Amino acid sequence: MRSAPARPRASGPGGGRTWRAAAGAWLGIGTAPGALVLGAQVGGRHGGALPVPVLVVGGVVMAALLAAQGRLGLREPAGENAGMADLAPRYLAPVAERASTALLAVAMVGWFGFNVGLGGAAAAALGGVPDAAGVAVLTVPTVALLVAGGGRWNAVAVATTLTAVALIGIVAVRLAPPAPPVSFARDGPPGVLAADLAGYIGYVSVFAVRAPDFTVGLRGRRDLAACVALLVVPALAASVVGAGVAAASGSTDVVAVLAGPDGLPAANLFVAASVIAPTLAAVHSGALAAGRFLPGPPGPGRAGGAGRRAAAVLAIAVPGAVLAALRVDRMLLEWLTVLAAALPALVPPMAAEFGRRRRGRAGRPVATWIWAPGAAVAVALTLAGHAAAAPAGLVVSTAATLVHAWFRRSGRDEMSTSGWPEIRP
Repeated sequence: MRSAPARPRASGPGGGRTWRAAAGAWLGIGTAPGALVLGAQVGGRHGGALPVPVLVVGGVVMAALLAAQGRLGLREPAGENAGMADLAPRYLAPVAERASTALLAVAMVGWFGFNVGLGGAAAAALGGVPDAAGVAVLTVPTVALLVAGGGRWNAVAVATTLTAVALIGIVAVRLAPPAPPVSFARDGPPGVLAADLAGYIGYVSVFAVRAPDFTVGLRGRRDLAACVALLVVPALAASVVGAGVAAASGSTDVVAVLAGPDGLPAANLFVAASVIAPTLAAVHSGALAAGRFLPGPPGPGRAGGAGRRAAAVLAIAVPGAVLAALRVDRMLLEWLTVLAAALPALVPPMAAEFGRRRRGRAGRPVATWIWAPGAAVAVALTLAGHAAAAPAGLVVSTAATLVHAWFRRSGRDEMSTSGWPEIRP
């Protein structure tokens, strides 16, 4: 029998954590260098200025994805007070649960390698040492913080992220573009606008799937809304700054521009500081997923006690550090993009099933046929180079979720033991 997940320590007046206890991960993703790059790429498709309608729609879709999945982690009765490693067995069939959990763990290894490779190289440039030394400087304290547990890494993530926020402000002033980096015009064909939207969906896609890992124990929807705002608002602001830097420099590789001879002396500090919070979040979530496959009975949050937690953290950090030392951040982004395309298809059916259960209906596993086609479409389009892969996969998954809901309402949703629809005369 599966053991019940441990309840997080209360830190709010009515029990449960407040948004402040989870702020580091959300704010860290919102201010990561990828947000600058995203803004530069979107702005480059529109003559150097981000269309306000794209910002608004992109922000709304990002917030919807984060909130839909993140509410599963809230305390009862608003949510299920559990992280993704505990939710997956409740919502997915056994094979699908193991596959998605393994995929999430692999993705977190990759993101560790990407973030620490990028940030370690920046730290090495600051100190005039080899890249491997910079990787070690970021890896060792990251592992120590997460092995110690107890949520101690949130304060570190907030502090380093505030440093990144300050440096983004300096960038906005020192490398201001000749014209405003936003426009109220809705220009470009539908394909370009779909690519813009895909960029914002892709930016939060993997974090959205694992959002319950960072909302578990939160008191309610107000705390969830605050966390979502801590990610979406800075990400949109950073993308505007990125568009401005690209317009001023003529290059969409804004990180290289900042670190170049005409950039800012503090650029490497920005890069090093801005990857710490996403790295901590990646290892935290990846360790929870890796704990699912460790031998022995799982403990709280699937990572278990101190020994299991240390083993789960090392299962993510050690291969991730090897990738970082090899500087695979220069070649890994395409593979991580493929992984990011596959996971968000889980969000619509899981959100729909959560809604059913809150209305008092008996819980049922999300059938594989509901989310797998959307994941397959997104991955196939990504491999084919279509920019609208992420929204297309979400549309297919949402449509399958609606079809399944219609079958249930019409009384024709008898399911076979394999989880596929069973047609009866």
